[in-house]
Amino acid sequence: MRPEIDSFLNRLGAPAAQPTPEVREPEEVELPSLEALKTQVTGAMDLLDDARRESGKDQDYYDDKQWTDDEIRVLEGRNQPALVFNHIKPAINAIVGIKERGRVDPKAWGRTPKDQQAAEVATDSLRYVDDVNRFTNTKREGLRSFLIWGIIGGMVEIDQDREVKFKAFRPEEYYYDPYSRECDFSDARYDGLAKWMDEDAVTELYPDHAKDIKASIDASASVSETYKDRPNRAWSWADFKKRRILVCEHYHLWKGTWHKTVFVSGAILEHGESAYKDAKGRPKKCTITQSAYVDRENRRYGIVRSMRGPQDSINKGRSKAVHLLNVRQVRLDPGVTDQDEVRNELAKPDGVIMAREGMVEPLTTHTALVPAHIELLRDAKDMMRRQQPSPGIVGRQAASQSGIAIQREQEAGLAEFALVLSSFDDWVLRMYRSAWEGIKQFWDAPKYIRVTDDENAPRFMVMNEPVIDPMTGQPQIDPRTGQPMVKNSPAEMDMDIIIDTTPDVAILQQEQFRVLGELMGMAIQAGQPMPFSFDALIKASDLPKKQELLDSMQQNKEGSGQQQQEAAEVGKRQALAKIAVDETNAQKNQALTMKTKAETEKLAVEIDLTEQQMHGQKVQNVHDILYGPQPGAQPVMH
Repeated sequence: MRPEIDSFLNRLGAPAAQPTPEVREPEEVELPSLEALKTQVTGAMDLLDDARRESGKDQDYYDDKQWTDDEIRVLEGRNQPALVFNHIKPAINAIVGIKERGRVDPKAWGRTPKDQQAAEVATDSLRYVDDVNRFTNTKREGLRSFLIWGIIGGMVEIDQDREVKFKAFRPEEYYYDPYSRECDFSDARYDGLAKWMDEDAVTELYPDHAKDIKASIDASASVSETYKDRPNRAWSWADFKKRRILVCEHYHLWKGTWHKTVFVSGAILEHGESAYKDAKGRPKKCTITQSAYVDRENRRYGIVRSMRGPQDSINKGRSKAVHLLNVRQVRLDPGVTDQDEVRNELAKPDGVIMAREGMVEPLTTHTALVPAHIELLRDAKDMMRRQQPSPGIVGRQAASQSGIAIQREQEAGLAEFALVLSSFDDWVLRMYRSAWEGIKQFWDAPKYIRVTDDENAPRFMVMNEPVIDPMTGQPQIDPRTGQPMVKNSPAEMDMDIIIDTTPDVAILQQEQFRVLGELMGMAIQAGQPMPFSFDALIKASDLPKKQELLDSMQQNKEGSGQQQQEAAEVGKRQALAKIAVDETNAQKNQALTMKTKAETEKLAVEIDLTEQQMHGQKVQNVHDILYGPQPGAQPVMH
C-alpha cells in the first residue's frame, strides 16, 4: 500500500497496513579462520616476549642463578669467585608462609531470606570441593609463582564424574591479549594456554584429526622460545625429532560470546561456545588469572623485579671484596727474572721468595678499595631488608614476646605487601565463585558430600535429595513443574560467595593459654578458688590430641562421681541404721525410766502405809499402857 493511502487511513482513524515480516533462514555462525587464531596467538607471543624473558630472569634469581654466563666467564678469567647469597628466596618463602598461616575458607550468603536458609548447604559444598582438590596446596604454589612471575592462573572444570576440579597452570604456558591493562585481565578479548604434548596424546584426544596432527609436526614455523616446552635457543610450533606439538587452548570473544577453540599449527581440533556458564547463564572463559603489577607498557611482573638490583649489589660487592682480600700486588726489581715463581709463592700462605731486600716490594693500593666495597655491600643489604619481611613478621623475635605483639608486628609489616596479597585474595575469591557456578550447573543428581572432618562424629549431606511422600513412599511431584521435588538443589540457590579470612590461630591460642595460665597461678598463690576449671585451660592450649585428654578426664570425673555417689549412699544407710539404733535405745531407756518411776511410786506408797501402820501401833501401845489391853487383842511382839 502506498504511503499516501496509509496517511489518509490514519486521519480517518483506520489502522494502517502492517508490513509483512520477512522470513529469514537462520544464519550459520561464521567461525574464525585458523590463520586469524594463529595471528592472535603469535601476536601475543611477539609482544609479550620481552616481558616473559624478564619474568624468566626473576625465576632464575629465585633459583640461585644470579650470574649470567658472560659474567661467570669474566670472573673465571681473573680467578674471582661467583658468590651467590640469595636473599630473594627466603623473602618469597616467608611471605608464602605468613599467608598460609591465616585460614581462608569460602562462605555463602543468600541473596533472599529463602536462600539464606540454604547458605549453609552452599558453604558446605564449596568447602567439600576445596578439600577434595587440596586447594590449599594449589594456592601455596600459585602464590609463589604470583610473587615471582607476577601472574597466577587457574581453571575450574568438571570431570566425567561431575566433580568440580581446580586446575593450575604455569605462567609461561599462559598467553593473553597484550593490550589488556587490568590486573584481573577483565578487559582481555582473548587468552589461552600454549601447551606442548606428545603426538600420541593429542591423537588419542582427537582421533579424527590424526592426519592433521601429523602434518602439523612435519611442517612447523618458528615463533618464540619462551613458549617452548623447555625454552632454550630454538622454538617452533612442533618438534619433529621428539614428535611433540604445541596445542593451543584458545578462549576468545566471537560475536559477543566466549568461545573455546583448540588448534594446532595445521588444523582446528575443537571449536564452539564455552560449555561453562557464569552466574547469569552466559558462556564464560575457563581461565581465571590475576597479575601483581602492570607497567605502562602492559607488562606484568612480581615483587622479585625490584629485588634484583640489591641482590646483584650484594653478590658482586661481596665477590669483589673477597677477591681483593685474597690477592696481592707487588713491585718487582727488574733483576727478578722469574715472575711466575714469585706470583706462585705469594699465593701460598707459607711461600718463600729468594730475592734480595728491596727487590720485592708489597703494594696496598688495591686493599684501599675494600672498605668502599663493604660499605656498598652494607647499603645493599639494608635496601634488601626493606623489601623483604622483617624478623618480627616471620616470628624470629625473642620467645618472651607475646602472641598479640607478634601478630600486630606481622600485620604492620605485611602492610607493604597489602596490594599484592589483596590481588591474590581476589583471585582465590574468583576461583570459589567459578566453582559455585559449576556446582549450580552440573550438580543435578543426588550426591553425598562429607561436611565434617571429625572422625568420631562424621556428618554427610545429600545434594538434590528427593522429597519422599510419607503416605505413599514415592517421590513427591511439584505441581508447578511436574517434576519430582528435591531438597538442597544448588540450581535453585541464589548465593553471594565471599572468603572468610581468619588470623593466625596458633598465635592467638598461645596468647590465650598464657593469660589463662597466669590467672590460674595468681589465684593459687593468693589462696583463692580458681576462676575457671582446669578443662578450660586444656582447651585453650595447643596440646596434641587434647580432646582425648579431655575425654579421659571426663571419664575419670564420671567414675569418681559414681564412687562418691556410692559412698554417699553407704554413708546414708549407715546413718539411718545408727538413727534406728539410737531410737531403739531411747525407747528402751524411756521404758526403763517409766518402770523405775512406777516402782519408786509403789515403794513410796508402801512406805507410807508402813509408816501409818507403825504410827497406829504406837498409839495402841500407849493406850494399852494407860488403860490396859482390850479383850481379844493380840499382843504386839517387840
